[in-house]
Amino acid sequence: MFETLFSAGGSLALPAWAALAVSPWLDRLRPAVWLVTGWIVPGALALLYLALMLSYWPGAAGGYGSLDAVRALFGHPGLLTAGWYHYLAFDLFVGTWIAREGMRIGMPRGLLVPCFALTLWFGPAGLLAFFGLRAMPAARRGWRELLRRQRALALFGAVLLAGMLPAAIAAMVDPRTLGGVDVWAKPLKFMASIGLYAWTLAWLIGELPAGRRRTPLLRATVWTVLVTGLFEAVYITWQGALGQASHFNADTPFHALMFNLMGLAALLFTGTALPVAHQLWRHAAGMAPAYRLGAVLGLLLTFIAGAGVGIAISLHGGPLVGPAGPGLPLTGWSTTGGDLRVAHFLGVHAQQALPCLGWWLARRGGRGALAAMALGAAAYAGLVGLALAQAYAGAPLLGGR
Repeated sequence: MFETLFSAGGSLALPAWAALAVSPWLDRLRPAVWLVTGWIVPGALALLYLALMLSYWPGAAGGYGSLDAVRALFGHPGLLTAGWYHYLAFDLFVGTWIAREGMRIGMPRGLLVPCFALTLWFGPAGLLAFFGLRAMPAARRGWRELLRRQRALALFGAVLLAGMLPAAIAAMVDPRTLGGVDVWAKPLKFMASIGLYAWTLAWLIGELPAGRRRTPLLRATVWTVLVTGLFEAVYITWQGALGQASHFNADTPFHALMFNLMGLAALLFTGTALPVAHQLWRHAAGMAPAYRLGAVLGLLLTFIAGAGVGIAISLHGGPLVGPAGPGLPLTGWSTTGGDLRVAHFLGVHAQQALPCLGWWLARRGGRGALAAMALGAAAYAGLVGLALAQAYAGAPLLGGR
């Protein structure tokens, strides 16, 4: 019975979350959607919660006085189910409040969607994210600036990040795993990574003079990001939905072909960092020297380490060096052996880390900013090399074997 009640709660809440996710774009239907998601569904869940509490609270062991008491209290399946309904009702109510408040203050609609996803999955984390965005008018100006700098990449990144919400909902209701990992984990990670890459490239392209942004070279670069990034995200998500591996899958000629095409697409995708780096070095004279150096070196390292380690993973036949075992939360990096994905992650995200360091050093000023940036880039490259050497030595990132 309690399994049925548990499933019924999710079946009631998840369609409401799906409607809430698109409500910022519904205009006339928005008040009706918010009535359902903010009052009707949370109210129904609250009534079910109350019924469960009245039925099973009297005489139940435990309470709220200590951690052991709470553990004993929720050891009863009826009260544990009531806790689930409590979670569903309050998070949906808070998600609707975020939508209402965000629209009232004029927050960009695309920024609300990650707040919804965080609230659905991690409750207070979504509320904190919204408070952070609301307290930072610069984030709203930043979105408008991102659109001005390179609209196609800005919108592409927003679509991918928004796509994380339905994927997160799917992960919540889909119990399937692949190699001990949720089948939706990889789609979620790749949507986030590709979306962030597109946004970063859009911002850096915007540092170029307007005339340079419209050259055939940069138009081709943008289209390469859009086509290859979309191919990667769609195929990985499709394979996740089927419960099949996207990487290192040669079960059929089709899957082997697609894996090879993914490798080519990944190489072209990360290769788009090179023309942008070249254009910044030659034509972005308006950038502070330390900031420009950080951007150029970050893009170069993204290609060299990101693509290079990706090739190393492919030649190795997978990312693991040593025995397979449990992985770290979120990343899945091995805790029992070496994992080449650590160096790959650091390499790919040099695109964000080094430009940010250069911008910060430029803001601080001083004659040593340029030298400090070069030193910081060398240290970051050394960190990537250390992570790669550690992986090939079969040592996990944290702890020992």
